[in-house]
This record gives sequence, C-alpha cells and structure tokens, in this order.
Amino acid sequence: DPDVGAGGALGPPDERVLGEIAHEMGNHLHKLYYWTGYLRDQAAARGEPEAGAVEMLGGAVERLDRILHMILEYFAPARLCFNKVRVADLVGGLGEHLPGRRLVVEGVDRLGETSVFVDAGLLGHAIRTIFERVVSTLVDEDELRVRLELASRRQYRGVEIEFRGGAASAGGSLKAGVEMAVAEKFLHMHGAELFERETAVRSLVVFVPLYA
Repeated sequence: DPDVGAGGALGPPDERVLGEIAHEMGNHLHKLYYWTGYLRDQAAARGEPEAGAVEMLGGAVERLDRILHMILEYFAPARLCFNKVRVADLVGGLGEHLPGRRLVVEGVDRLGETSVFVDAGLLGHAIRTIFERVVSTLVDEDELRVRLELASRRQYRGVEIEFRGGAASAGGSLKAGVEMAVAEKFLHMHGAELFERETAVRSLVVFVPLYA
C-alpha cells in the first residue's frame, strides 16, 4: 500500500484541486477588489488624505492577484502543443507593451524567418514575462534593444534572444521573483534556457534550441 502517513508524499496537484483553489482564491480576491473600490470611492468623495493609502492598498491587491495566479500556473499540469513558429513571431508585438519607447530588434533580417518547434502560447508567455522584467529596468532610456543571434549551448544549435536591460538593471538578479520562476519553468519544458549576461548593462538571454 502507498505510504499516506505524515511522511508520505501527496504527489503533484491535479487539475481539479487547482481548479478548486483558483475558485476559492477568486472569491476572496473579488471581495478585496470590491472593498478596495468602496474605500477608494469614499475617500475620493470626501477628499480625505487616506486616498493615497487606499491606492497603495489597491496596488497591493493587484500584485497579490498576479502572484497567486502565477503560482497556480507554476503548479498546473501543462499540455504542450508544439508547432513551427518563426523567431520573428516570438518577439513580434512586444513593442505594443512599451508605451512611449521604441523596441529595436537587431538581427530580425537574418534570423526572423528561422523556425523553432515550440508551444507558441507557453513560450510566448515566458518571453513576455522576461520582456516586462527588462522593461522595469529602463529609467531614462527611450528604447529597449533585443538582439537575435545564432548560438550553441550544450552541443545544441539554437537562437539567442537577448533583452538588454536599462540603467536600473544593476544590483540583484533579474531572474528573481515568482513570475520569472514560472517563465523559466516554461522555457525548460522546451529545452530552452534563461541566463543573465553582464556587459555594459545586464541582459536577460533566452536560448531556444533548433533541434534540426
């Protein structure tokens, strides 16, 4: 018989368990959003100085919502659907999430038509998360640079997608945080890797193998 005592492992959570957890979380988050909105309206109506604190509370609730959903994504059983995807499509559209700044993609003329065999949804999610992390390091920069390059790691040929950080990239690791942990999990499911590169500024680099 399996060991189901105090020291027994329960195994990975299944979809039903995760669905119930998500449902319970959604109920409580909905209440937090409701009461935060109520307090915001009350403070605004009276012009109270607590309005700033209410806005901070609202921001904290939004961050909690995002983190909890990322945790669920980390533990959720993933169903991969692999297809050929152009490298250009992996970075296409990122500029729409960079208001007030330009996205400059170097190497797209040489490697944009190169295809990789990936789950476009999961890998795209990971790349967007990495992109947003690097965007958070921009200070006075008016553009974010992404470089595409052929490379080899562990005897595999592949494509590097390098996201060059801004002035705020110095200090702690850019890979820290639950969102980055989920993004890296999705990359590993493709045999891809995420690493940091330090030159004049710190960069996050995604290596996607070609397998061809």
